[in-house]
Amino acid sequence: MCHETRSGPPAPSANFTERSAHGALKLVVVLLLLLSGCAGGHVSQGVKYSGKNTKYYTPLPIPVHEEKLMGMLETISALLGTGYTYGGTSVAGFDCSGFVQYVYRSAFGASLPRTSRELSNWGRKVSRSGLRRGDLVFFRIKGSRIDHVGIYIDNDLFVHASSSRGVTIGNLNNRYYERHFARATRLLEVRDRAR
Repeated sequence: MCHETRSGPPAPSANFTERSAHGALKLVVVLLLLLSGCAGGHVSQGVKYSGKNTKYYTPLPIPVHEEKLMGMLETISALLGTGYTYGGTSVAGFDCSGFVQYVYRSAFGASLPRTSRELSNWGRKVSRSGLRRGDLVFFRIKGSRIDHVGIYIDNDLFVHASSSRGVTIGNLNNRYYERHFARATRLLEVRDRAR
């Protein structure tokens, strides 16, 4: 099970103004593309608006090459055994969505939503039989709402931050995970190096 907290606005830093200006420029570009009709194939989930604060997420799909997927596996391998921390987003300890967010940021430079529920509405839904490495798998552990997420690896295996075991490997064929499985989504688009 994954206990999560929503993170508040980022703490002010020395380059806060620079980041704000950069973020405002991104917003203007996206709005111009939408108004001009040039954004037909762009997934609008790359930008999310939340009240007074505007938070920018990486546009989807995230283009990656096979080497990046191998880098993702190396990142995950180094994190196996890391302890669970409620609301954790670092190597000091992770919760489930903090783990996913950390891996995607480290391996792909991507900025993702913070909670498993928010993440579950992101990307393209895929069937369980169509899962590929890097896809996100979601579960309903405590009730009808999605409250747990992991990263699919291969052969029905996924990696997640378990509240009892920390970062560990799970199997989708395990009765427990079969019973609680909710959906899967794909955020990545794997591209050949030749292109």
